[in-house]
Amino acid sequence: MRKFFIVIIIILSVKLSYGQNDGAGNTGLAFLKLGIGARSIAMGEAFVSLADDGTAYIYNPARINATENGNVTVMFNKTMLDLTTNFVGAKFRLNKFGIGIGLLKTTVSDIEVRNTPGAAIEKFNADNFSTGISICYDVQKNLSIGITGKMLYEKIYIDEAAGFAMDFGANYKFNNLSFAAVLSNVGSMNNLNNSETKLPTALRFGGSYLIKKNDFTFTGALDGYKVLDGGTVHSHFGAEAGYKDFIYLRAGYQTGYENKNFSAGLGLKYKTLYVDYAFQPYSIGFGSGNSLSLGFNF
Repeated sequence: MRKFFIVIIIILSVKLSYGQNDGAGNTGLAFLKLGIGARSIAMGEAFVSLADDGTAYIYNPARINATENGNVTVMFNKTMLDLTTNFVGAKFRLNKFGIGIGLLKTTVSDIEVRNTPGAAIEKFNADNFSTGISICYDVQKNLSIGITGKMLYEKIYIDEAAGFAMDFGANYKFNNLSFAAVLSNVGSMNNLNNSETKLPTALRFGGSYLIKKNDFTFTGALDGYKVLDGGTVHSHFGAEAGYKDFIYLRAGYQTGYENKNFSAGLGLKYKTLYVDYAFQPYSIGFGSGNSLSLGFNF
């Protein structure tokens, strides 16, 4: 039974990591590398200098003050056959300071347990969870910095572990141009099944540019992403076209991943409410991902 359980852990770890980012053989908690928010996913996750809603908790705490308004964002994502992702994030501004909070949960459901070939004797879920708080500070008019502290938890069958991690971000904006960089997932976990889980510490950096022309807006973004312990630098491209701050069309492309590259989506906004959808196809039998986000500005 124990040997079978260990095999399940290996398969599960490879499945999550292989489907999303490299460095899978060196780090765990692959859910920390997932794209969050339908707008971001549709734009190829080129979002480190664009996040201006509750997803700033995920992508860049220095972007908490990117807008004057507060925001609440919720997301549901179904991808890679049986992996579901749920996220709730919020942010609000306090003069030069900004506060953000977030809750992220992923689940791989109905994993079967067998002692021998034949019918499963039971099923279980593999769960990962993160929650924390972000603080942003405007150093100057065009420069902000931010930090996120988050609690981490994972459970696979009867084994569980907890830990803590931090993200450090910076953002510089000049007119319609923004540059940003984030060092994420710096921390540690308790042992899981007598084995230490190493966090996927990563560096994300990039820029974006906004063009306004009459009733139209056009946004382009480019990110570089690197898991420090393994893998190569990935390029993430994103584009968005909007009309009258009502309807948005989006597309994205990512390089260096074996089972994903293209993504697309759309968004609708009415006054303080918006809804976003993203579609991301996968190769080699991983199916496709569908993400839906709902947001409210206040």
